[in-house]
Amino acid sequence: MRNIYNIAGEKILIETPFEYKKDKNFNKFEENENVSYDIKVKLIEKDIPYKFQLPIIYDKNYRKIYKGEKGLIREFTGLSRNRSYGCLFELSDDNSYYEYHYYTHAKESLKNTYNIFERIAFEHILYKANTFILHSSYIKYKDSAILFSAPSGTGKSTQASLWEKYENAEIINGDRVGINANDGKWCAYGLPFAGSSNIYKNITTPIKAIIILRQSKENFIKKLNKTEGFKYIYSETTMNSWNKDYVNNIINLIMDMLDKVDVYMLSCRPDKDAVKLLKEKIEGESQ
Repeated sequence: MRNIYNIAGEKILIETPFEYKKDKNFNKFEENENVSYDIKVKLIEKDIPYKFQLPIIYDKNYRKIYKGEKGLIREFTGLSRNRSYGCLFELSDDNSYYEYHYYTHAKESLKNTYNIFERIAFEHILYKANTFILHSSYIKYKDSAILFSAPSGTGKSTQASLWEKYENAEIINGDRVGINANDGKWCAYGLPFAGSSNIYKNITTPIKAIIILRQSKENFIKKLNKTEGFKYIYSETTMNSWNKDYVNNIINLIMDMLDKVDVYMLSCRPDKDAVKLLKEKIEGESQ
């Protein structure tokens, strides 16, 4: 089975020797199978688990990561830690080829698209393509992206819904967004992962502003400087903290983005006035 998914500008070919269920959240990201692809991930069945004699870089959260000859090797283990599901091998220097070797006893864990993307270290593949994932609600307003970022439960989805209600904005993703520089413009990409929001559209727009949300009894907004903006955005970015190259690259990407994208702190109530305040601020700044 061959399927190509266009995610954050990267065309990823998933090649499997078995049929799997296509999750609906991936439907809008699927490409014609005859188009060219950027990255290939091939799934291969193995009867006998590997016994690696390699340096261990990381051993936590049901994963062991080894330093292989051609790149990192990720071994995925179960809750009991004594049985492996399979291993993901990086097999190219240019991020173009990976193999996931799944063990026969764990084949049933690959029933659908979501299960497969869990196993292919999707955030690592994107980082290699200079893209990072920000925990945020993403709306499209007047052909630009406004991103609401904050810890879970702060009101990202609420503010996105208020903009949909009062300003006819379109909610693209309620929980996560891919970000990279596209032809010199920093853009937001819809992703097929959206937490509990169940809103996942494959739409790309240049970023107008990133809004750091805080709950408050009064509505107040201020523009953040680069250092302040970095602190909040970094804390809500998907991060492989054990990987120094990953961390350094993400830091550089965020810092580069902050040279071009404005970041605001919006302390607010969940009401129409909060929408009006933010709209006046960001539209006033652009005039």
